[in-house]
Amino acid sequence: MLRARTDQAKDQRRQALLQAALDEFFDRGFNAARMDDIARRAGFTKGTLYLYFDSKEVLFTELLDMVVLPNIEKIELLIGSSSSAAQAIDRLVGFAPKMIRDTQWPKFIKILIADAGAFPEHIALYREKVIDRALAAIAGLLEQGHKRGELEVEDAALTAKLVVAPMLFSAIWAVVFDVGRAEKLDLDALFSLHGAMLYRALGITKELDV
Repeated sequence: MLRARTDQAKDQRRQALLQAALDEFFDRGFNAARMDDIARRAGFTKGTLYLYFDSKEVLFTELLDMVVLPNIEKIELLIGSSSSAAQAIDRLVGFAPKMIRDTQWPKFIKILIADAGAFPEHIALYREKVIDRALAAIAGLLEQGHKRGELEVEDAALTAKLVVAPMLFSAIWAVVFDVGRAEKLDLDALFSLHGAMLYRALGITKELDV
């Protein structure tokens, strides 16, 4: 295998190795996946893989940054740039189908669930860098909306969990129950309904406009 000589070639090789790791973890589970199988799937030698990543743990952390964190940053941006709680909710439920359908985040969720007991430190890392961060952003949205009189919420932290619950449900459904099926879960309809239910539950009277 020729050595990558340019920064662009190195980045392409790095991305190929990360994608192979994600696919291997998804198909075999994190615990069962082997570094040489990841390298082989990417079309490289194991030595090449180790030039870029020292271990499966490092690969996992890099995948977290590549696959998941951009979605969290997008959620924070959608919320932070909204002029009202209603607009933020509209944007959030509008983004959710795209996140599940067009990104590889659902694969990451399956990896976490399948091997949760095998690498608890990675579960803790995911919770810290992703779950807690997303919930904090949504809870902050709910708290501020309540203070401004835009919506009614008794417990912002618990309500934030209810807001994100359909996202986790849909991610699991996509990679477990929809695999190989011609008829997929209608994500746009599901989240449009979720948005309408949030409006009613939070006492928002404006019509949902996703």
